[in-house]
Amino acid sequence: MSGQVRRTVRIRGGRTSTETLRERGGEGEEFTVLDRAGGFQLPWDRVERYGPRGRVRLTGEAGHVGVWPDRDDRSDG
Repeated sequence: MSGQVRRTVRIRGGRTSTETLRERGGEGEEFTVLDRAGGFQLPWDRVERYGPRGRVRLTGEAGHVGVWPDRDDRSDG
């Protein structure tokens, strides 16, 4: 059914976490929603694909922010 509508939202923890916008008949583009404090939840497929757990490292890149897994073993607890 989600392929039939132009906008789909996902809610996690009672808050909007992602929003997918589609052109008519086309593929959608997924956006992560920033909360009031500037926080966001990574979509689970991205967590599985890239492997960040616990703590992550943020880097300022040209025109965007990089989110990198912290490979330090102390980040598990």
